[in-house]
Amino acid sequence: MPFRILFFMIFYMLIFPVPMQGQEKTTYARVAFYNTENFFDATPDTTINYSEFNPDGNRHWTKQRYQQKLQHIYKVIAALGQWKGLAIMGFSEIENRHVLYDLTRNTPLHLFHYKIIHFDSPDKRGIDVGMIYQPALFKPLFSKAIPVTNPNDSLFTTRDILYVKGLLMNDTLHLFINHWPSRYSGLLNTQSKRLLAARRLKVYIDSICKRQPNADILVIGDMNENPDDQAVQSLTHGDKPCILTALMAHPVFGLAKGSIKSRGQWALFDQMLVNKSFTKNQGPLYVQGKSFYIFDARFLLEEDVKNMGLKPNRSFVGFKYHGGFSDHLPVYVDISAHNNQRP
Repeated sequence: MPFRILFFMIFYMLIFPVPMQGQEKTTYARVAFYNTENFFDATPDTTINYSEFNPDGNRHWTKQRYQQKLQHIYKVIAALGQWKGLAIMGFSEIENRHVLYDLTRNTPLHLFHYKIIHFDSPDKRGIDVGMIYQPALFKPLFSKAIPVTNPNDSLFTTRDILYVKGLLMNDTLHLFINHWPSRYSGLLNTQSKRLLAARRLKVYIDSICKRQPNADILVIGDMNENPDDQAVQSLTHGDKPCILTALMAHPVFGLAKGSIKSRGQWALFDQMLVNKSFTKNQGPLYVQGKSFYIFDARFLLEEDVKNMGLKPNRSFVGFKYHGGFSDHLPVYVDISAHNNQRP
């Protein structure tokens, strides 16, 4: 291993340790999610009518800025995964498969041999969800993009939901990666769009639960809602056969009160939801501590001069380049298997 890579990994282990609650006694797999805030490459995409992140666009997105963004994202993943690496990392606001390829092949992350699952979505800005995984820890069996459509508006487009079924520690996991429509035009004006995504997701989850009541289902992503907002509540307080539980969130370092901060207020848009098998130990897999964690490492935050406290160190403030990591903080959950505790 080149000395600079070894030095980097030791540095992050010492400076940004991620607590591993109870992991000294059992095998676990870490599943994380990160809204990377406009992770675009620097090559113009002529297939869509969106050019803000072209070199001559309003954001003046250059190869140098892309490379800096790439380095930022890989450092976050390295810090989250530590020596073992992440089993799964879900993403939102990625432009295409190419950015994930660069991330996993052209940074020191190549040491973990991450593979990619990605589908192009019909989002007007050209941003997608996707994931990387370690084949030694997760073996995908099936994947598909689930489109979110509006039966009353044929022109409506948004990000697909990524569904992946696979073996995590030799047990079946049903994983859904989400990036629901934003509240850019206001909470009430956009709520119906997020309800469309929630209903579409529920159809697939209910189908799984009908066939296999004790299936292990994990829903992760940027919901653009807090756990007590309407669309998320439709999943956690809906009808059987599958009612999800929104896991409690805990900041790792106690520096953040949510995963995103806007106008001085923290919100928990980046969430992890599970069905009862995960929390009641009815299935083969279970969540350690019955909660997930907000990775609020100090290097991802900066002083919030206007509102006091800290805030995510983001890439852009409006259209002005800021050079940070993302306007969201990454989140993760540690999952164990019952069969790994047997002597």
